Amino acid sequence: METCSAVKGKVGLVLAFPALQCQDFSGISLGTGDLHIFHLVTMAHIIQILLTSCTEENGMDQENASGEEELAVLALYKTLHQYTGSALKEMHSGWHLLRNVRAGIMPFLRCSALFFHYLNGVPSPPEIQASGTSHFEHLCNYLSLPNNFICLFQENKEIMKLLIESWCHNIEVKRYLEGERDAISYPRESNKLIDLPEDYSNLINQASNFSCPKSGGDKSRAPTLCLVCGTLLCSQSYCCQTELEGEDVGACTAHTYSCGSGVGIFLRVRECQVLFLAGKTKGCFYSPPYLDDYGETDQGLRRGNPLHLCRERFKKIQKLWHQHSITEEIGHAQEANQTLVGIDWQHL
Repeated sequence: METCSAVKGKVGLVLAFPALQCQDFSGISLGTGDLHIFHLVTMAHIIQILLTSCTEENGMDQENASGEEELAVLALYKTLHQYTGSALKEMHSGWHLLRNVRAGIMPFLRCSALFFHYLNGVPSPPEIQASGTSHFEHLCNYLSLPNNFICLFQENKEIMKLLIESWCHNIEVKRYLEGERDAISYPRESNKLIDLPEDYSNLINQASNFSCPKSGGDKSRAPTLCLVCGTLLCSQSYCCQTELEGEDVGACTAHTYSCGSGVGIFLRVRECQVLFLAGKTKGCFYSPPYLDDYGETDQGLRRGNPLHLCRERFKKIQKLWHQHSITEEIGHAQEANQTLVGIDWQHL
């Protein structure tokens, strides 16, 4: 029950539809057939959001809002409450529900706008590309959605009731509502790297207590922290090498395949050095997010000055990760410093 499943379903249906029926494409971002499919998938995703909503009512004044959209989404939620046998908790705030649905559906709308832009070639309005503004209404206009998207459920009301009832009676939905399986809650939070301590000495103390898992309790000589999941690894050591696709690789390289699909971000604690890895043969060292009182890094911990977390530098690393730019950053680093090409990154 994820945004990506809704997007995949929409893409599959839209691409398969022309084989069944000719499209009436009139210069808007969606053809006639695409529009009907998109509306259907959008409604299904709204139901997903309401079923998995993590909204908590908190007594704010907006709870008592009684606008058309708030009343419509509250009525829809009550319908779900009825079809699920009261398994959903009762909600009385249409404002909170509407806020949750809007926040939860935004990633789906952005993905849909990109998909239909490249499928149909209709340019997107400049407002969508502006940063720092709310794009909800502009996305709705571009995708031929009503701003009050609950109206979608009021067209063909009887058919939609049957569809909603069948969705609510889906076996996986029942398992989720009965607590037998997990599901993504909406609105989703962006993934982020682990939280790092303000004082670098805390990391050093943590690493000093780390023992190599394969050497009978001996201290690791190169403890390395995965910044994605927080696992401490014994890096650059033959004791923790494992076989991966027929080759012996180090602990960090092996970890990237289980944690980051072949891409990894690590902090070499005793060197105060960030390590980027991509695949088994590419990597580079990157400036750490810890600075001393003079605003300088201390890679190798040669000066021994107290180090503190620089949030701006850490945000930069996080941005590289969010934008899938780690591999690109490695490429730039290796072009600028040819000695990096000769390092056996797979042994780290």
